Amino acid sequence: MVPLMECPVLDQVRTTVSKHASEPAVVGIDRTITYEELWSTVERTGVALGERLAPNSVVAIRARGGVDLPGLFLGVRAAGAVPFLLDSYLPRERAENLLAAVRPAAVIHEASEPRISTGVANARILPDEAGYVTFTSGSQGAPKGIIGNARGLAAFLDWENDELDLEPGFRAAMLTSPSFDVVLREMLVPLVRGGRLHVAGPGVRTDARSVLAWLRAEDIDLVHLVPSLSTRWLAGNTTTAPGLRWSLFAGEPLYARHVRQWRQAAPRTRIGNLYGPSETTLAKFWFTGDGPDAGLWPVGHPLPGTVLRQLPDATSQTGQTFRTVIETPDGSLGYLDPELHPDAAATLSRRDGVTAFETQDRGRLTPQGALVVEGRLDSVVKRRGVAVDLASITAAALSEPGVRAACCLQVDRDIDGDLVLALETDAVVGDRELVNALRAALGPSMPDAVLAVAKLPRLPSGKVNASVVEDDLRRGDTQGALLLGGIRGRVSAAQEPAGGREAGH
Repeated sequence: MVPLMECPVLDQVRTTVSKHASEPAVVGIDRTITYEELWSTVERTGVALGERLAPNSVVAIRARGGVDLPGLFLGVRAAGAVPFLLDSYLPRERAENLLAAVRPAAVIHEASEPRISTGVANARILPDEAGYVTFTSGSQGAPKGIIGNARGLAAFLDWENDELDLEPGFRAAMLTSPSFDVVLREMLVPLVRGGRLHVAGPGVRTDARSVLAWLRAEDIDLVHLVPSLSTRWLAGNTTTAPGLRWSLFAGEPLYARHVRQWRQAAPRTRIGNLYGPSETTLAKFWFTGDGPDAGLWPVGHPLPGTVLRQLPDATSQTGQTFRTVIETPDGSLGYLDPELHPDAAATLSRRDGVTAFETQDRGRLTPQGALVVEGRLDSVVKRRGVAVDLASITAAALSEPGVRAACCLQVDRDIDGDLVLALETDAVVGDRELVNALRAALGPSMPDAVLAVAKLPRLPSGKVNASVVEDDLRRGDTQGALLLGGIRGRVSAAQEPAGGREAGH
C-alpha cells in the first residue's frame, strides 16, 4: 500500500480492508467490488490527485451514485484533499452555482475509469480538520455550504455500527442523492466494519414503486429513509421486505402513522429515529424502542459527547417548548462563506473544539427526558392578527389516511396572507371527506385553501421542497385538485402538479 494522508475514516476503512480483502464491499446492478478492489481505487485516486493538488484543496466529484463512488470519495481523502459530492442529475444551473461556491481545485467525473479535470484558479483551501463539504438541504432558506468535520464523521460511523450491533457482511442500502449528506452514512457505515454496500441503480432511485422490491431482492438489513418518502414507496404497493432488520428515519418529523405503515411492509424491522441538522454532522439525537401509538415520535437523547441547551421560546403557546441548541465536539467547522449568510452564521460557532448550533427548531421533553421536535420557530405565523402554527396544521394533515406528504405555507406573510395546505394524495375535486376531517381537527386554524396533488416536489434529501411549492403558487402554475378555497383563482383543476419537480423519488 502506498503512503496515504492521515484521515480517521480512511484509517477505519484501511483496517477493514486488511481483514476482509476478498469479501464484497460494494454491490451494484451489474458489478461487485471487493474490499481489495475498493482499496485499489483509493490508492490510484490518491496518487493521481496528490501529485497535482495543494493539501486541503476541495475536489468536486460529479457523482452518479454508482459502485465507484466510495473509492473516489476515499481516494480524495487519501490525497489530503476534501471531497464535495455533486449529483450529476442536478439541473445544470444549480450544479454550476454549487461549483462556483465550492471553488474546487479539481473535478472528478465518476466512472469505472474516472476522468479528472482541472478546477478553478482561485481554488479554496480548507482547515486541516475538514473531511468533506456539503450543503444544507435548502428547506430553511438558500442552501449554505458546510465544512464537515473529519473526526466527527468517523465518530458517527463508529456510533451507528456499535449502536445497531452491525457485524461483517451486513447489507446496507444506498438510495440517497449524492448531494445530500445522508449519503455519507449510507455509503460509509458498512465500509468501516466489513459490511456490504448495495447501491440502487437509477431505475430504483427514480421509481418509488420499485424500492420495496429492490430491498427484498437484495435482502437488505439496513436502510435510511425519510418519513414522507416511505409513504411514497408504500403507495399501492403490496411488496414486503421481511428481512429488513433496521429502518432509520431522519430528515422530517416521524409520526406513529409512518411507523405503523412501514411495519406492514417490514414486519421484523426495528425502527430508529435520528435528528441533527447538517451543521452538527449527520445526526446528534437518537430514539428507538416503543414510540407513541399516535402523534409525533421523539428524536430521543443526545449521542455521546452531545449536549442539549434550552433557550426561551417566545413563540410558545403552551410555555412547555424551547429553542434547541446543540453543542458537540463532532460538529461542523462552520459555513463555507459565512459573510453570505450573516443571520445563519450568527447561530453557528466553533470554539475550543466544540461546535454550538442554535437551531430554528422548537423542542420539548417527554417525562422520560427524550427530545421531541414540534416544529420550527418560524412555523408560527399571524393570519389576520391571530397566531397559527403551520407545523400543527401539517401534523394534522399527515394523520389523515391517504395523505402521503403535506406542506402548509403562508402566501404573502408580510401582510398576514392566506394559508395554503398542499397535500400529496389521490383526493379529487368534490372529495369533502378529507376537508371535513381537517376542519374537525383544526377548528379555527383551518387553512384558507387546500390543494391535492399527485406528487409534491422534493429536495435531494427527500424532504418536501416548500420553496418550490411557494414559487409555483406565486407564479400561478401549481396544478392540482382544489379541495377548498380559491387561491385567488390561480389553481387549475388538473390532477398532475406542474413540472413534477422533485429530486430523489
